[in-house]
Amino acid sequence: MKKKNIILAALATVVMGACNKTEVIIKGTIEEFSQNEETNISILVRNPLTTDTCHITLSPQGAFEQTLPIEEERELYLMVNGMPINHMLVKGGDLIELTWKGYSPATTLEFADPARKREKELEELLGEKFRKEYNTLSSLSPSGNEPCDTALFEEIERYVDKYRRTIDEFEATHGTLPHKEAFLVDGYFNALSLVQYSLEAMEELKLRGLRSGLPEDTVKGKAAYEVLPAKYLVHRAYRSFLWNWAHLHVRALTGPADSLTTLYERYLERMDTTFRIMQDRETAEWTLAYRAPFTHYDLPTNDALSYLRSLESDLTYPWAKDYVQQTIAKLTPYQAGEQAPDFRLTDEAGRIYTLADFRGKYLYMGFWSQGCRVCHREFKNIPALREKYRAYDNRITYAFVYMERNDAEFWPTHIDRHGSRQGINLRTLNDKDKVYNITGFPTYVLINPEGKMVEYNTARPSELLQDNENVLDKSLKK
Repeated sequence: MKKKNIILAALATVVMGACNKTEVIIKGTIEEFSQNEETNISILVRNPLTTDTCHITLSPQGAFEQTLPIEEERELYLMVNGMPINHMLVKGGDLIELTWKGYSPATTLEFADPARKREKELEELLGEKFRKEYNTLSSLSPSGNEPCDTALFEEIERYVDKYRRTIDEFEATHGTLPHKEAFLVDGYFNALSLVQYSLEAMEELKLRGLRSGLPEDTVKGKAAYEVLPAKYLVHRAYRSFLWNWAHLHVRALTGPADSLTTLYERYLERMDTTFRIMQDRETAEWTLAYRAPFTHYDLPTNDALSYLRSLESDLTYPWAKDYVQQTIAKLTPYQAGEQAPDFRLTDEAGRIYTLADFRGKYLYMGFWSQGCRVCHREFKNIPALREKYRAYDNRITYAFVYMERNDAEFWPTHIDRHGSRQGINLRTLNDKDKVYNITGFPTYVLINPEGKMVEYNTARPSELLQDNENVLDKSLKK
């Protein structure tokens, strides 16, 4: 799509008071839209506490208007071909104007209400003014389980106090901010994010009960993360902080994992631990559900599925159950015996491979990314794996698919650095390639000689080495 050929203007007729406090109106008129290829422009409204989403597809011609029943805050995204290019928080009573001018900075989602426009201006001001200060603060942040310096907490207090004063001064100069407290929450937890990866720092934070910048009736003298209501989960800074805090404490229950069993048991303990840490059950269940998609990064697939099914049965909030159910479905998108979808992948020489090129042999495919440390560890097991199945070498093809599409230039360097030259190295051709709905790394897939799925999210190399009755063993012995 040529950007210069796209002219899309969404002009809203602003009627103050036309939107009541339990709905959001998004309206505009698309005057012209010319394109060379299929383009989908939509609005996504999401509730981070649930899986409730609303997609509004915008027509390339004509007027549009959508009324959404919204009371509490929601995240609203402007989407192009499924990718977010603009984001804002909305609440009941908002009237939104859309202006679209290709992928330029002029693409905007704007509030019609002057007070809400002020809040957006404040958001930009805070981002610009505190970026450098945050980087300075980051230099004091501990890593791992290093002791936390008192100076860090003093700097966090100073940072949050300055953040609060900046908000107060802006409000005094520009006018009332309807969601002032939301800005305070964001600033507070952005600052605290600097200690969320250190267990010692988190324990110290709990003892101190830091609460700078937040109203006293909200924190009531306790550590803020223990008493803030679940409504604050709409703020990404708070969500990230809570998740990492709970994860650290669960990890500390058993120490470093020395076996898959230890790791698995640790995850099974997450439920009681999280409820104990967080006083509010809704917040605790949200944390567990939100963590669910990441479980299979650390656990073997079968163990991850067992944990998720156990978690699903213990959750009480319908939205949390639904979120975990969706996670389970994503881990198992293809069933055994189902025809594997075709693909188009390229090797370093530029040769294009499709599924048909691997017919006649079992295809063991590993999907990886440059930043996935577990992927790199698994590559070290490939030589031993090939040795274990040397007798079946003429019946197995090993292929490793690099999934970072925008990193093709450095792909060969990553292959050499991480030791994946144990089979055919492939990568996706472009951004539109959706190879097997891969949602996380590493993911391994086993396909039989007829091109049918043996197992999606199958055993990793380390698991195949440990288990002599694994899915590959059983397949080769047929």
